[in-house]
Amino acid sequence: MRYKCIVAYDGTLFHGFQTQGHLRTVQSEIEQVLLAINKEATMIYPSGRTDAGVHAHGQVFHFDSAIDIPEQNMKNALNTRLPRDIYIKDVVIVDEDFHARFSAIAKEYHYLIDFSERDPLLKNYRYYCPFHHVDIDSFIAAFKLFEGEHDFRSFTKNQQLSDTTRRIFQISAKQENALVTIKIVGNGFMRHMVRILVAMALEVGRNKITFERLKYIMEQKNRFLSPKIVPSSGLYLFAVYYSQEELKQRLKQDN
Repeated sequence: MRYKCIVAYDGTLFHGFQTQGHLRTVQSEIEQVLLAINKEATMIYPSGRTDAGVHAHGQVFHFDSAIDIPEQNMKNALNTRLPRDIYIKDVVIVDEDFHARFSAIAKEYHYLIDFSERDPLLKNYRYYCPFHHVDIDSFIAAFKLFEGEHDFRSFTKNQQLSDTTRRIFQISAKQENALVTIKIVGNGFMRHMVRILVAMALEVGRNKITFERLKYIMEQKNRFLSPKIVPSSGLYLFAVYYSQEELKQRLKQDN
């Protein structure tokens, strides 16, 4: 029996999603609970990794179990045993050919950046920008450069990848007073990619580089030209999409 799960988590106290020895990770916490439920070691397969401090509203993973448990019962069994900073939002029994990573056609990330004074109660859930002179309109406008299909080698930590071309379907920004939420929907994201894109767009807003310079940096495919990165606290894996219809409906929302 294959189960698809949508999970939300507060990434503050985790060393990322993927199991890392004895460090506390989202994967290790979930697999410990599945060991108790299935009475045997059970590996989960996520749509992708998230780094330390990154949060999720709609991460997806799947696992196989020899035990046939109704979907709602499996959800309850997981949530009653999981720690308070992880919550399973949905459980669905899927076909054996479903794979949380390889069946995905798009992901949506949100980045929250706050230009107001720092609130210690929210510091783990957004990036409080320390720069006082930022043209927010220019900052937001800079993101439009990234829409479409491009080679994003200049904007990823992982320089060992042979293929760094990705397609960004849509980037939108919502401003509420001093809080700006950047929403990015794409067919794939590399390590630190969203955080580097936000940081370099912020450089445009700070008037440290021009829009033309940012375009030049992307064309050069050189990570050394884009050394900036914003903190993980503002990043959220918002959703993972598995059908074209689902993706189309999402993209209509911000048009």
